[in-house]
Amino acid sequence: MNEDKKEKFMQYRCCHCGYIYDPSKGCEKNNVKPNTSFEEVPEEYRCPVCKSKKSGFVPIK
Repeated sequence: MNEDKKEKFMQYRCCHCGYIYDPSKGCEKNNVKPNTSFEEVPEEYRCPVCKSKKSGFVPIK
């Protein structure tokens, strides 16, 4: 897998509650379709568990 693909499918964790955003699954509760990278998620995105802002997520290595 090349670096661009790895980056696109990188998971992100909410720093407040631990929810994991998985790009391969998207986020049905927030109308984010599967295979949507976290960078493509709208800025107004909120954690579906604790309602934290998108800026409250960090990449999982």
